[in-house]
Amino acid sequence: MDWEAGLSIWKQIEKQLLADIASGVFAPGDKMPTEMELVRRFGVNRHTVRRAMSALVDANVVRVEQGRGAFVQEQILDYPLGSKTRFSQIVSGRHRLPDKRLISSEILKASATIAQFLDVKPGTRVVELFSVSEADGIPLAVATSYLPVARFEGIVEIFTQTKSLTEAFKHFGIDDYSRKTTRISAQLPSSRVASLLKQAKNRPVISTESVDVDAAGVPIEYGITAFSSDRVQLIVE
Repeated sequence: MDWEAGLSIWKQIEKQLLADIASGVFAPGDKMPTEMELVRRFGVNRHTVRRAMSALVDANVVRVEQGRGAFVQEQILDYPLGSKTRFSQIVSGRHRLPDKRLISSEILKASATIAQFLDVKPGTRVVELFSVSEADGIPLAVATSYLPVARFEGIVEIFTQTKSLTEAFKHFGIDDYSRKTTRISAQLPSSRVASLLKQAKNRPVISTESVDVDAAGVPIEYGITAFSSDRVQLIVE
C-alpha cells in the first residue's frame, strides 16, 4: 500500500477500513480481519493496527466481543420506554427476529428493596429470572426479574417455553399490564453481564430499574435490565 505523506499510517489504515465498511466489503455484523491478518495486509506492526482499530471502536463503527474478535457495528435499535414496553413487539417492529433465553432462576426471600417495589413484606418468597434478550442472534440486554411466587407459581417452566414474560403472564390471567416506573442510569457491567452481552467490561451499559403493574395497579414484576449502549438507544415516551 502506498502511504500518504503527512498523515499517520494508523490513520490511513483507519480510513481504508472505513472505506471497506462503507463499500460493503465488511457488512454490519461481519467479523473484521484479525490483528495478524491486518498486519500482513498493510505490512505494519501490531501496535499500528491496534491504534487504527481502537479508533474505529471509539467511533462506534466496530465493536469488540470478548473471545470472538472485532465486528462491524449493526444499526442501533431504537427502544421506546413507555407504559406498554414489550421487547418482542419492539424488535419485531424493526423487522428483526427477537429471542429471550433464560440463563438461570432461583427462589429467594425478598430483600427490603425488592419487597418495597413489589409491595410485599420483606422475606416474601420471590422468583428471580435471569435472562438475555437478543435480536437476530445479537445480545441486546441482560435482565433480572423478580416476581412474587404466591402469584406466579410455575412461571419458570412457562417462561422457558414461551420465551416471553408477556406470554407467561397470560397463563396467570394477566392479559394486559403496564409500566409504572422506570429509572435509567449508566454503569459498567459485571463480568457476567459483559460476557452475556459479548462486550468489553470497560464499555458502559444503560441500566433500567422498572416496576410493572397489572390492570388493578398491583405490582407484578420488579426488573433490572442492562442494555448494550452500543446496540440500543432508549427513547422515553
